Amino acid sequence: MRDRAAIVRDCNPLGFLAYEGSSPSVSTIFKGNKMNKPLVVGYKGEIGSFILNGLLRVMPKALDIWCVDINETEEETEERIKVSDVIFICVPMEKTLDWIKKHKSLLEGKILIEQCSLKELICNDERIKDLNVKSMHILFRPSGTPLKEDRRLALFDGQFDEETTRQLLDITDSNLVTYSDAEEHDKEMAIQQALVHRTILLLGEELGNCKGSTYVSKKIVELANRVKKGNVGLYQAIQDNRHLDEGLGRFLKGFDGFELKKHF
Repeated sequence: MRDRAAIVRDCNPLGFLAYEGSSPSVSTIFKGNKMNKPLVVGYKGEIGSFILNGLLRVMPKALDIWCVDINETEEETEERIKVSDVIFICVPMEKTLDWIKKHKSLLEGKILIEQCSLKELICNDERIKDLNVKSMHILFRPSGTPLKEDRRLALFDGQFDEETTRQLLDITDSNLVTYSDAEEHDKEMAIQQALVHRTILLLGEELGNCKGSTYVSKKIVELANRVKKGNVGLYQAIQDNRHLDEGLGRFLKGFDGFELKKHF
């Protein structure tokens, strides 16, 4: 097994300097300005690398941070789970539950922070109810959203204390939006994600067949192209949101009975 400094250097794809030294002994997720031994699972993906970037920015010692991805062996993954206390799970949504179940025996007593776009699948699964699973949702694509004013981080009410919430906002350099539970979150994501993506893609396709474009039309085509740059597997899972039919029904009812004056 390689020494810890070598592992951290391998886990540092963003070019940040790793300082030598031992981590402070902290028994909780946050104490003052320090998080206790975080692990980023899936650090090479966009969300994982973004969170790792944030951790490296706000934490005083890069050696406090562990990370794993598909290149690590199972032995290395298990060792890093064992030495970590809080784990950011940034694997694809369809693989998150399987990852948790696979390593369940090593996850007891640790704080797990999942990143799924839909929450009920994770939060309502009885097989992991005995684990300390927390939820957060980065409501923006980091590579395409440079301004903090456009960034929102979704958390559940009462899930984290004030200090932890502040630290998560610092790590993601974003603004807070809260939901009461997984169902409320997923119902809103049926509108904000599934319905928005479907509408923009269809409008973008229609507008792409036009000879000219207005300013608004051009922006819609740009948004459609932005959506197309995303992961098709993720966007399909978003379309499978069980609450979409309810939101789509309201939308189509308003669309069919559209009266302009009601919207001015």
